[in-house]
Amino acid sequence: MNRTSVQAPGAVVMVRPHHFSVNAETAADNAFQAEITTDSEHAKQAYDEHTAMVEQLESHGVRVHVFEGDTPGLPDCVFPNNWFSTHAGGHVAIFPMKAENRRLERRHDILEMLKSDYRVQDVIDYSGLEQDGLYLEGTGAMVLDHIDRVAYAVESDRTNPIALERFCTHFNFEPMVFAAEDDKGTSIYHTNVLMCVGTNFALIGTDMITDTARR
Repeated sequence: MNRTSVQAPGAVVMVRPHHFSVNAETAADNAFQAEITTDSEHAKQAYDEHTAMVEQLESHGVRVHVFEGDTPGLPDCVFPNNWFSTHAGGHVAIFPMKAENRRLERRHDILEMLKSDYRVQDVIDYSGLEQDGLYLEGTGAMVLDHIDRVAYAVESDRTNPIALERFCTHFNFEPMVFAAEDDKGTSIYHTNVLMCVGTNFALIGTDMITDTARR
């Protein structure tokens, strides 16, 4: 990479999965999960794909901080973007998670690495909202346009409007909330499964947005 941008930073945190499998606590509203009988094979495939992705990123000049997700019972630890995010100016956000076993993915060692290797000004912790059933699962629940300061968010149990408003107020984003479903009428659980905003491109599955006027 010749240069970095706020949409594609030059360093990332990745958690390598050792126990990847269906998460029974999240499968009910995640249509991408399906019951499988060969957990060990899928776990190895996820591990190998993750390792290959680390090598690809590093080959393009991206610094990768790899942490091992070797704690049993945390099948979704490969998605740390759901529990924390980093922001220009040295700000870190910690998010409230819907599934109880996903809350256990939050790691002190990752936060300590950020503080030691980068200039962290503050950590804003929203995880206390879990006690009130208010969830906002990080950059899965939101797709952030860091240039125009827009937080795109699909309506779901994992994107509470109160939590979203608090985040947007703290980090100076304008929330843009919309409903979306797949072709079977199942609500989309995370915004980042239907759209992304990169440095030079954006992708979005507009057919999933149920309100044609909102498209």
